[in-house]
Amino acid sequence: MRDSFLTRISTVGAIILILPSLASAQSLPDLSGVWQRDFPGNSSLVPELPLSAWGQERFDLAKPIHGPRTTAATEANASELMCLPMGLPGTYYRPRPFEIVQLPDRIVMVFEVNNFWRMIYMDGREFPEVPLHTWNGYSIGHYEDDTLVIETRHIIGWESETQQRWIDRLGHPFSDELRLIERIRKTDEGTLENEVTIDDPIAYTKPFTGILRFREMDYELAEFICQELMLSDLPEMRPGQ
Repeated sequence: MRDSFLTRISTVGAIILILPSLASAQSLPDLSGVWQRDFPGNSSLVPELPLSAWGQERFDLAKPIHGPRTTAATEANASELMCLPMGLPGTYYRPRPFEIVQLPDRIVMVFEVNNFWRMIYMDGREFPEVPLHTWNGYSIGHYEDDTLVIETRHIIGWESETQQRWIDRLGHPFSDELRLIERIRKTDEGTLENEVTIDDPIAYTKPFTGILRFREMDYELAEFICQELMLSDLPEMRPGQ
């Protein structure tokens, strides 16, 4: 009898310890699923971007394949035509879906474009003391009520006229000093809203914020081989389309 009583007490104690963590997990927003852009690919975050002199000089060197300054693909210097990563938020502008996978200590974004993944660390860590710049940067996130807040730093920025890095598909540049803040939430069951703030003191005279929206897709990500698409005889299959 005594052993049975102690067993019940231990079981109740274990349940009490587990319940808070279960309640916490259940209160987290469910952002998982496959999403695709719901905005034009030849637009930008805001109508007028506050370019610095550095930013304007590099914007003038850009030869995009979309928007009012459209250039022939044979003359363009868009990174997507070189099968290079566009970085963020530029990748969101590609007409390809991405998937969000939520794990206890991190979130993984898997993009069909270039079959690349993005790791967002949710374990409370700080940014590395010694920054290592990468194509898509280093991302740390946390939840604020129904919103996922992500900060990304250490993204490889604009390098040369032939090594362009843009925040969109229109040619607006960013530097190595870009600090990207995203606030992602569901506005309804089928719509994801991303409030994006660009803070780049080299390329822009002040931070600015715009909204990107995505719709949920009943879809599985497909294989994406950039080199094969570039050689395709079907123009609609090429990355620039």
